[in-house]
Amino acid sequence: MAMDLGPRLRAVAELALPCETLADIGTDHAYLPVFALEAGMTRRAIATDVREGPLSQARAHLAARGLLSRASIRLGDGLEPLQVGEADVIVSAGLGGRAQADMVERREDIARSARRLVFQPMGAGHVLRQTLYRLGFHLAAEEAVCEADKPYEIIAAEYRGGPDPAYSVPLSHLCDRGLRPDEAWEALWMVGPLLCLASAPGLRCRIEAEVRRTERAMARVERSDHRALHAAQLELLARRKKIWNALLARWEEDRTCR
Repeated sequence: MAMDLGPRLRAVAELALPCETLADIGTDHAYLPVFALEAGMTRRAIATDVREGPLSQARAHLAARGLLSRASIRLGDGLEPLQVGEADVIVSAGLGGRAQADMVERREDIARSARRLVFQPMGAGHVLRQTLYRLGFHLAAEEAVCEADKPYEIIAAEYRGGPDPAYSVPLSHLCDRGLRPDEAWEALWMVGPLLCLASAPGLRCRIEAEVRRTERAMARVERSDHRALHAAQLELLARRKKIWNALLARWEEDRTCR
């Protein structure tokens, strides 16, 4: 029976495959390499992790499905286990966005040598996007999906050098909706310029969750006995609420136009 991926990993696979050699960073059970190899969407897979436990599970999983001869199992942190040009697509799903940004920055030579990088950050996607932008990686695709009522974002990037033109149009749209340029940039770091122009249900799921989270945080601060001491925090939360509401209005407008 073919590997059945959930919505999150299925979206990752759609942006990563097909390819010649797939490198899965932080592979855990090697679900993505197994799927790619069985589907004939990659000829070879490299599965890495920083812990021996997940690598043992990955090795056993690949062996049980007769795929071990086409996979390389490696212990190591970030992109360190890879050689320059060894993998044409590199995936990192399920790690924090800060860790993903750090791995690209530490081994920029390996990241640049891949045809495409695909990330599914567990938080701090804004840090990852800022790093990719600064290093000259352009966004090729972005997806938003919900799995078990939890929102996830998937980011595909390719090295092209120079500023990423994907930000210019949505930046203008958000400024037209009343955001200052600095607020519009913050919105695009958090959501992504390509997602900002999309009307995917998964994006609304995430934006609404962020609005609720921000409102709960504001309510806690406002109930505090020392509200004056938290004035700066309240101001920051109000700014964030304004940004999320502008993104939600942009999503609704785009959906209505379609």
